[in-house]
Amino acid sequence: MATKALIKKTQEESISPFVVFQTPLAEIHDAVSANLGESGMSATDLERIKIPAGGGTAWTLQTLDGEEMVKELAGIIVAWRDTRAYWSVPMESSEGSMPPDCFSLDARTGTGKPGGNCHKCPFAEFGSDPKGEGQACKLVRQLFFVREENLLPEIVSLPASSVKPARQYFMRLASKAVPCYSLITRIGLEKTKNAQGIVYSRATFASGGRLDPEHVARIKEYASLIQPYLELAPTAPTAQDVQQPEGEVI
Repeated sequence: MATKALIKKTQEESISPFVVFQTPLAEIHDAVSANLGESGMSATDLERIKIPAGGGTAWTLQTLDGEEMVKELAGIIVAWRDTRAYWSVPMESSEGSMPPDCFSLDARTGTGKPGGNCHKCPFAEFGSDPKGEGQACKLVRQLFFVREENLLPEIVSLPASSVKPARQYFMRLASKAVPCYSLITRIGLEKTKNAQGIVYSRATFASGGRLDPEHVARIKEYASLIQPYLELAPTAPTAQDVQQPEGEVI
């Protein structure tokens, strides 16, 4: 009996190495409660993974043993959103933690100064950035990304220069009727440069394989479990998320 159980466990792990599929949802909920107390968890508590500066082609991850460099991220996108943030001071004068003067958590309605309709805001127009052809109000796509060794998602912050390849990837998925949470996504990095010759890093996207129907159903349950946490104290982009030269016009 013990041998059969071991074989079954080995087979399950070979099908999916993601610990989120090997851990009951009740245990995940209990772990959040035990470690974060009555205040619970919000999006502001999640680790952020940012595009490296200067054309770097490796991601920096925070682990229990310190920082780790990896060439590629592999995980499941359980949720995503486009956000915007505007600073009235030059970005190089803005500290990494300085809150924006205006931000939007849906890239539609701004909160702060000037606030209002993002689509009609002059700071969201291309060419409004005083240093280039980009937008003064920066667009950032936040991916809530679960890697195989984690029970909780991390936020992969994509600046404007990486939003276009992300949209193209999502469009390819939509054209095949494949929800982003129903497959493993691999996110790499490539070195490129803008029209001014400034080198920067841009994200690349590829499929790492489809999940089977059972795991798709499970990840939908998981997403429903964590969604309330993501909506608590929603996190706006920081200066560190957007301090990168503009790439292609999106």
